[in-house]
Amino acid sequence: MGTIAGARSGPAREGPGPDAESAVLERELTEAVLAGAARSDVLHALARATDRQVRLLSADGVPLATTDGGAGVSAAVAAGVLADASGPVVDTLDGLRATALPVRAGTTVAGVLLTLGPYGPHVRTLAGAAVTALLIDAVRSGDGPVEVSSRHAPAEVIAALRAGTVSPSAGAAAVRLGIGLQRPPAGAVLHYSGSRLRAWATALAWLEHPVQQEGRTAWTVVPDEAVLARLRNRLHVMTGDDRADHVVAASGSYPETLTGVAGSFSEAERLLGLARIQRVPLLTFDRCGVVQALLPLPRTRLEAYTEAHLGPIRHRPELMVTLRAWLAERGSRQRVSRQLHLHRNSVGYRVSQIKNLLGTDPLLPAASAELHLALAALDLLAADDRRLRGDDEPGSPGR
Repeated sequence: MGTIAGARSGPAREGPGPDAESAVLERELTEAVLAGAARSDVLHALARATDRQVRLLSADGVPLATTDGGAGVSAAVAAGVLADASGPVVDTLDGLRATALPVRAGTTVAGVLLTLGPYGPHVRTLAGAAVTALLIDAVRSGDGPVEVSSRHAPAEVIAALRAGTVSPSAGAAAVRLGIGLQRPPAGAVLHYSGSRLRAWATALAWLEHPVQQEGRTAWTVVPDEAVLARLRNRLHVMTGDDRADHVVAASGSYPETLTGVAGSFSEAERLLGLARIQRVPLLTFDRCGVVQALLPLPRTRLEAYTEAHLGPIRHRPELMVTLRAWLAERGSRQRVSRQLHLHRNSVGYRVSQIKNLLGTDPLLPAASAELHLALAALDLLAADDRRLRGDDEPGSPGR
C-alpha cells in the first residue's frame, strides 16, 4: 500500500498515444490512492512516468511534498497558475524551470503540481493524470482542499492587492477584471479635496475600473500613466468642480510580481502627498525625479540629510522660499524678484544670507545637486506628516 508499482518509468513509451497513456496512468494512480497510497507515492510514480522531479505545492506556492526536496513558487505565481492567468512554464524559488498544472476540480483547489525541466505537452498530459488522485488525497488527509469563491467585488480585489494577500480566488477575480498577473500593474491613488463629496462618490461608482474608496481617497491599479491621466481627468469632469487641482492622482512603480503591488501602493500614497504639496495634478514613480532614490529611505535618514544641508535655514521660511526660487530660476535676480514680489535688492540680501548660513554658493553644481535633493527630502517628509495627520488642506512648510 506504500508504493504504486504500476507506473512505468521513462518519459515516452511506444504503443498507445499520450491520451491513452495518460488515461492508464490516471486509473493506476487513482486506484492506488483509493487503496491507501500516500501523496508522496503519487509523486514518485509520476516522476517515474515522466522522468522528471515532481513537486506538489499549496495554493500559496509552498511545497507540500516533493521528490527532490526543492522549493516552491511565490504566492502570486501560484495564484496565476490556479487562475489560468499565466502560461504553463514557471520558475521556482530555487531557480529551476518547471511546467505547472493546477490541481483542482471545479471550485475545489488542492494546490499546484510542478514537473521540473523543459516544457513538453506530453509531460503536461501525464502530469494531469495525477490530479484526481491528489484531490482525493487532499480530501482524505484533511489539510485541504481550498474552496475558491468567484464572488469578489472589485473593491475587495483592490484591498487584497494593497495588503499583498492575493489568494487564488482573488487572483482569479483580478483576471476577470482585466488585471494582468504576468505583467502586474502599478498601484495608484486618487484624492479629492473639494466640497462636492457626493459627486465624487458617484463619479467613482460610475467608473468602469476597479476602485476601493474611503472618503476622499480612492485606490486602483493602472497599466500605464495614460490610463491614470484619463481616470483623473474623467473624475475631475464628473465632479463638476471648477478647480482642476482638487483631483490629484499618483502611481507607484511597476512590480515584478502581483504581491509586489502592495509596495507600489505605498509608493503611490507617498507620491500623492508630494503631488498635493507641490500642487501638481498627477505624479508617477517614473516622473518623480530624484524622489525615486528617496522613497526607500527611512525617515531618520531623510531627516538627517535635510538637517545636514538645510539646517541653518530650515526654519527660516523667507530664506527657504527664496532658495527654492533661486535654484528654480538659476540665479536670475529679476525673475526671482518678480516671482516673490520682492525688490531686487531684497532678493540679493536674502541670497547673501543663504550663502553665509549654508557656507556655500547654491548655484555651484555639487551644492545645487545636494540642495535639490535635500528640498525633495523635506517635501517628502512634509507629505508623510500630512498623510499621517489626515490633513486635507494644501500647503507646506518652507514654501
